[in-house]
Amino acid sequence: MIVRLERVDDRPASMEVERAAFPTAEEATIVERVRDEPGSFALVAELDGAIIGHVQLSQAWIGDAEVLALGPIGVRPDDEGRGVGSTLLREALSEAARRGAAGVILLGSPTYYGARGFEPASRYGFADPFAGARHEGFEIAEADFQVAVLDEPRVRSMSGEVRWHPAFG
Repeated sequence: MIVRLERVDDRPASMEVERAAFPTAEEATIVERVRDEPGSFALVAELDGAIIGHVQLSQAWIGDAEVLALGPIGVRPDDEGRGVGSTLLREALSEAARRGAAGVILLGSPTYYGARGFEPASRYGFADPFAGARHEGFEIAEADFQVAVLDEPRVRSMSGEVRWHPAFG
């Protein structure tokens, strides 16, 4: 499996992955809305010439400081459980660090993402504006808001409102 930056010609296959990975089109719509925004980039996982995984990163803010938001991340259902998602996450964090990002935020399972370099954003005094919101039958918990710290002094100096790209609703 090769993980690399998404190319323009990968986009149709990337969208197929996102649509297959989730029960609604919401995640694919987020990708379409953020992919060409300043600071956005995506990685794909390719196996035998086929795109089997995709992760999107986009600009977000904590106060006036820029961070990256990770998501959505999708893996073709037939390829789940083979480490594709973990590899995409690891490579996305490496690319974010290479680009000089202080941190990467996301909403997701504390168990899954916590084992892959993310920690509760509340440890840094950050509060998710979506906490308590109900979405598709479940409530977004504050514990779901996490950060992967890439530059601790910069992250510790951040304060203020957390703002996601408007595509996140």
